[in-house]
Amino acid sequence: MAVQKVKAKKQASFALPMVEKQLVLPLLMTIVGKENFTGAANDTVNFKLKDGSIATARDYDFRGRSGPIVLDDIYQTGGNIPVRLNTHVVSATGLEDEHFTLDDIDFATEVLAPQVTAVVERVEAKALSAIRNTTSIKHSVPFGNEGDPHLIATEAKRPMDSEKVAPYNGRVFVVGNNIAAHFRASDRLSRYDSVGLEGTPALRDAVIGALAGSPVIEHNGLNPDEGFYMHGTSFVLGNASPNVPRGAVTGNSNISRRGVSVRWIQDYDANYLRDRSIVSTFVGINEIRDERDANGNWIIETGEFDAEELAVMKNADGSVVVPAAVGTRKNVRIVKLSFTGTASVLD
Repeated sequence: MAVQKVKAKKQASFALPMVEKQLVLPLLMTIVGKENFTGAANDTVNFKLKDGSIATARDYDFRGRSGPIVLDDIYQTGGNIPVRLNTHVVSATGLEDEHFTLDDIDFATEVLAPQVTAVVERVEAKALSAIRNTTSIKHSVPFGNEGDPHLIATEAKRPMDSEKVAPYNGRVFVVGNNIAAHFRASDRLSRYDSVGLEGTPALRDAVIGALAGSPVIEHNGLNPDEGFYMHGTSFVLGNASPNVPRGAVTGNSNISRRGVSVRWIQDYDANYLRDRSIVSTFVGINEIRDERDANGNWIIETGEFDAEELAVMKNADGSVVVPAAVGTRKNVRIVKLSFTGTASVLD
């Protein structure tokens, strides 16, 4: 029996579970899809945070009018975060004529499935790298063997609340193995019903419980003594599946689950007498740094806005915006956890 071929639509339906099965960390980020990048200059769109403008509210006469209402300007306070697609993740393989003629190969399970898995795992790895290697986190919580998980969670929640930018809902703990073991050993870790959790089977299976109302997710890719308390807006993942090119024999660019999409195409390479199967996606991960100063003003860095843009921007008190040095503004939508105790819960 030769290679078993199936139509592009059936290939897509087979590949969809492969996309969903592997994803964890990208689903904890805000995903900006393909429709936002079409026609965008430099493959970049501005992700506008909802709190990027300031208006004024005043008291007015009740039952009686002593004068006109006051019209106040609405000021821009920043809030545009550039999100850029900058990587093309590709898995490509060739099947010579001999394979298609003589070998017994199930294309869907032996070729397409591992290709989709490889691409999705690479997207997962990029999300992991973005979280693990960030140097912009403002707040951290170190703790040792005696650390009470509930108090640790409360302490992680406190600075995020004080920054007043991350919503209360949508927060999670993502932790390495040693922190997960420390949390599991405590009766402070409450049961979390992940059945209704938005996400993939991989994400639901990674939930070990809840602390302070937020799910705790164990991730093997993190340093065992490392963890994060994060909101879904701490990182933005831009993703777009490339269109099927005219030269492809067959293909599908709508293999998508939970906002993450990949494309599959197949063509024939006459120079080497082989079919080529290619799975790929465009991706870019961007960190949200929107720290405010002590007065609640968005910290603008040098070079982010030109003079004309700065002229129409004001601080909350109406004063002129003075840009700070590059790298000043931090990510306050994520808190780092550092475990300084021993790896064994038996100590």
